[in-house]
Amino acid sequence: MSADHAIAIIPTSHLDLFWLGDYRNCLRRGDQVIASYLDRAVTSDETFVIDTAIFAEHFLTTHPEYEQVVRDLLADGRLEIGAAYIDRWENLVLGETLIRNVQIGRRWLRDRLGVDGRLAAHPDLPGLNAQTAQIYAQAGIEYYVTSRKIFQEGRVWRHRAPDGTALTMLTWPHHYVFLALDEDGLDPHGDGNFAGDAVLSTQDLAERYPHGTIAVSGSAGDLTAADDFLTRYGKDIQEYVKGYRDKPFDIGFSIPGRVLAPYLESNTGLVEVSGSLPSVWGVAPDEEMRFFHRVRATERLLLDAETASVLGVLSGRDPLPASAASWRGLYGEDAFFADDDRPPTGREWEWLWRMHAFTQDHNGGGQDGTLSIFQKKVRHDRTADYAAEVIEHALGGDDRAPSVLRTRLGPSEEAIVLDSDVLERLRPWLEGSSEVQLLPDGGFGPRGALALAPAAGVGVGPLQLRAGHSPLSAVSHDDEIVVANSEVSVRVDRATGRVSLHDRRRDRAWSGIIKAPYAVPELGNDVTLRTDEGARSAARVESVELSGLGHVAAVVRIRWRLLQVTWTADVRVWADSSRVDVDLAVRWPALERWQIRLPLGRLPRADVSHGTPFHGSGWEDLPRQQNSRMADEISIEDMRAYREVQQWVHQRRGDSGLMLATSHPAFRHDGQELSAVLLRTAPSCGDSRMLWTNPGLNTWSFAFDVADADWRAGQVAERADRWWRMPRLVAGSVGEIDVLGNSGDPIRISALYLRENGHLVARLVNESALPAEVALTGDVVRDRAELVDLADRVQQEVEEHEGALRFTVPPWRIQTVDLGKINRELP
Repeated sequence: MSADHAIAIIPTSHLDLFWLGDYRNCLRRGDQVIASYLDRAVTSDETFVIDTAIFAEHFLTTHPEYEQVVRDLLADGRLEIGAAYIDRWENLVLGETLIRNVQIGRRWLRDRLGVDGRLAAHPDLPGLNAQTAQIYAQAGIEYYVTSRKIFQEGRVWRHRAPDGTALTMLTWPHHYVFLALDEDGLDPHGDGNFAGDAVLSTQDLAERYPHGTIAVSGSAGDLTAADDFLTRYGKDIQEYVKGYRDKPFDIGFSIPGRVLAPYLESNTGLVEVSGSLPSVWGVAPDEEMRFFHRVRATERLLLDAETASVLGVLSGRDPLPASAASWRGLYGEDAFFADDDRPPTGREWEWLWRMHAFTQDHNGGGQDGTLSIFQKKVRHDRTADYAAEVIEHALGGDDRAPSVLRTRLGPSEEAIVLDSDVLERLRPWLEGSSEVQLLPDGGFGPRGALALAPAAGVGVGPLQLRAGHSPLSAVSHDDEIVVANSEVSVRVDRATGRVSLHDRRRDRAWSGIIKAPYAVPELGNDVTLRTDEGARSAARVESVELSGLGHVAAVVRIRWRLLQVTWTADVRVWADSSRVDVDLAVRWPALERWQIRLPLGRLPRADVSHGTPFHGSGWEDLPRQQNSRMADEISIEDMRAYREVQQWVHQRRGDSGLMLATSHPAFRHDGQELSAVLLRTAPSCGDSRMLWTNPGLNTWSFAFDVADADWRAGQVAERADRWWRMPRLVAGSVGEIDVLGNSGDPIRISALYLRENGHLVARLVNESALPAEVALTGDVVRDRAELVDLADRVQQEVEEHEGALRFTVPPWRIQTVDLGKINRELP
């Protein structure tokens, strides 16, 4: 190793929030870990990094006697705290959670300790989102420390978001644990450490660390304290440092901020990578699949509730119901001695988002995942219940006819399905209407279908249904059932259940948009993802029937038998839409070690793109530098095959395309065929005592729609958002309120909410490679507004002109607009 280089050892401990199953055990263990390192730092030259704000928050709550120690070490540059609230899995979390997570963490650091967090410490996240650099930089974070993903030999590099924002990245050498620093290998007494026989390569050091200091993790592993070095490595880390003192390089303890300062202060040339990085763990391995569906539904409900609260204020109501004072949060338990964890007055929305983000920590529970599943579901249910209370308070009233809440700037979806809860609640108004079509129950519960009158913009108004419907035909033949409207025709093969779609306007056939599911045995665990592709179990058709036909929609029901279990698919064709829905349900009997897939079409990987928060990626947009080195990571070929998806998938064939919008996260392309990975029931972390068996009712929703060949030109992300942010029917009405619209270029709204100071905030997203000329209109538009970043720093002032706020949003930009304080009455 060159004498021109220095070694910075950065003591840390990867603080998993659910690794021990019970989050309380993890937080208590985190308290012990943090105290052990801070005690050493006080009496030595050691330093320490706390990954996320939630562990620092809990530590100071339970150990207030350490507050001055924490403040002193922060001031001395010997302690650093990661600014994200929790350690979340970027490729599986929707966009607003990514934003709120870092805003909540940085706010806690500022309010509690008086520091502006600049560090994101995510040592064990297996993938990276394309927009991470923009989100973090806008929130005030300047550098990101990690492992896995890419550059696993260790490197300082930059990740560049599609809008051009760059974030300085430090990847630990090989792993997030301590690693030998010379060519002699690890200490022979270091049995049990995570690094195996790896050593830090001395090749290309000048290129990988241009400013000369090699930063090495000083961790002994997950939730390990300082004295765990004796167990993992055979001696204390101080002994290692002393042993290196006679080497021809400087060595000492540091923090990421000191090591990376030279890169932030000068325009150092670094290797850059852009785009999303696929997960080195494959697809959604550490949770039940329905967990991700539930998270997405909860996020949509939270966003709708925030918007409903704005509408309630405009109609003269309080922003929150009185029940908000009794809401219970993260630490609210049923035990008589437990903390109720009530929301602070004025911070209720942050408190709800904190609870929502909390459940999305990157770890699913290790060898006690059943407990973490329960704990997370309790918090999902609470968040959903509280959000529903807000909507009911803001817009509801049992003595009034239904109204429609719209939460999009652009056109709202018109063909909607009412679930059993909404159908029951609105039954007095809907049961006599010929415009509401009851759907057959096939494991999905009683539901209804209806077509809304066209509408656009964020607002609320009385329920108005489409006045007339285009012809919808359904014909049953011996070999197939054919359903058609003016835009598409759908064929369902009676022998196989194969569903094909014909785009009548473009005269393009899409054969086999879904085919019979199949199963393959899982040979590895939830992370390593090994399967026996030669031992497929194929489904056989039990029945194909036309189970519903009305003037709103037609439904073809398919039943398959796979692994002695019945799978039910309802294929729904709408009278007045090119969208075709496929709802799938199974009552899964907790069979173990199976991966279930649903084929979606045969085409090259190069013709598939998929949605990530606020952006999209081609399936093959895999950086050449991405690699897989750890024993608990999937192979490079599997990395090419599996993807985690947030909202949409797009297939291209010739001059046309097919969009798939879904809340399902897991997809696979074997080089020939695209499939949705419906279930994985592999062992958690390889422990056969705990498998992700997904017992009970599991459902999936897929919406297919014809599109342009280019997903960008065809505004596929916008159309998928239209499906995801469907209008919500509410029992009650506050009249007609057109809150916000856009008469300029298409742009998506991610959130509309009230800040604590009473200001109205709209977060816009330009999912386009071209600038968007925006013209905001509506009841909340005043004479001026401010464009701000995610840290609320003002970027630009905008003046109203001819009834609109006009400004430009650059390509791929996430742009927050402070519309000012709103009145409690309409203008």
